[in-house]
Amino acid sequence: MPATIVAGPETEVRISKEDIAGGRDVTANELRYTPLEYQELVVGLLWGHAAGEAFVLEHETFSHWATDAPRAEDRFMVVTTIKEELEHALEGWRLLRQLGDLVDWTDLLPTRPKGSRYEGFRHPTTDWAEFAAISALTDRVGCFQQEEQLACSYLPYADAIQKVYFPLEKGHAARGRFWLRQLCQTDEGQARAQKAVDLWWPRALDMFGRSESKRQYTFIEYRLKTRTNEQRRTEFISTVGPELESYGLTVPDNMVGRKYF
Repeated sequence: MPATIVAGPETEVRISKEDIAGGRDVTANELRYTPLEYQELVVGLLWGHAAGEAFVLEHETFSHWATDAPRAEDRFMVVTTIKEELEHALEGWRLLRQLGDLVDWTDLLPTRPKGSRYEGFRHPTTDWAEFAAISALTDRVGCFQQEEQLACSYLPYADAIQKVYFPLEKGHAARGRFWLRQLCQTDEGQARAQKAVDLWWPRALDMFGRSESKRQYTFIEYRLKTRTNEQRRTEFISTVGPELESYGLTVPDNMVGRKYF
């Protein structure tokens, strides 16, 4: 169950949408005095971390690589990533609890067996190359998402992005790139890496959201994001695509295998 606003509608709005759009930042104590629409956007972001980051505990998709990765070095790198992703979940939980009686989070689950908030992470992974591609691509999506929130209008979240989320997310993506480069040193490994990238490239592109989404503009108006879904996706393609090619991989067709356009 998502965290939901329970006290916002009865509270006087003292900080308007125009105030926030014009540069007014918001503290945790002030959130209840903002428009309900803004409260819901902020709580949705926090809930996404609290309820989504702990997907690393899901054995079939992620955590089994702590023992199944090919080298001891890789296994401990996976353990480090699991630890850091759980830190992300706990930070989202802390930010929600900081809001006190404004939010009902009593039924919030950090993760769910056989599932995840993100559709792409519901798939079991049996090849190490696929795990490398997940880390290199989907964590890189996270970097693109978070980079533009470093100075967002909700100050506690901006602080968490700067100190907790973004620095660790960059490390996760870097590990994935390291693993892909290692695989591509042999013909067999490169073939496996290419197959994995073919599978996860469209899933990564889908993570940016629909191009025609109306909600994206609301995020921008409230200074919780700065670019549209398609703008972020386009930059991802132009940045990450050449990196994959530098490893000897072919960038998949950007339209094949997609669910969200």
